[in-house]
Amino acid sequence: MGTAFRTDLLTATGVPWYDLTIGIDQKGESVDVRIAERYESESDALREYAEKKVSGLPRYFDKIQSLDVVMEVERGQHRVEMVGHLVNKKTVKAEAVTDDMYASVDQAVEKLQRQLVKYKEQLRVERKGGEKWESEPEAESRSRIVTVDSYIRKPMSPEEAVLELEDSGKEFLVFFHEQDDYPAVVFRRADGEYGLILPRRS
Repeated sequence: MGTAFRTDLLTATGVPWYDLTIGIDQKGESVDVRIAERYESESDALREYAEKKVSGLPRYFDKIQSLDVVMEVERGQHRVEMVGHLVNKKTVKAEAVTDDMYASVDQAVEKLQRQLVKYKEQLRVERKGGEKWESEPEAESRSRIVTVDSYIRKPMSPEEAVLELEDSGKEFLVFFHEQDDYPAVVFRRADGEYGLILPRRS
């Protein structure tokens, strides 16, 4: 059975919803929660467990307007789907399917929690720099050259290059090898010795 989010569970007619209000955010506003159990149950234990678990979500993001929770059993699989309606018409969704409804509730809450934290960070970044969350990887991929260094043009031996490197206090030195006038690199190794790189065309 696939794990794609099934919005039909949340929009299906004839499903009894249990409405409640949880948590108070920083502005003193409550969060409306709807819980539906699409299976036969002789007790309220699972619903009360789900209610307890989702009641902690406002701690991770205090601008949740409402939450929808659907629990169903299909072919022995216990499915929980959650939809959080946030500010700016943003929605976050989570689904979990296991062989135990309590475990499915736990996993769905954890997934929704991560999305709430991510969206909260997105809003923080946008307020701070006006930069969209989705654009961050692109911005990070554009590397900039922040320093420009020169290298010694006079051909020399690797031994002379090591002496120049020691005097410079740098980690590596680019030079031209005296034997063929090709560029080469000497560098400091982690063991205190020196390495030599000889780039050559294949």
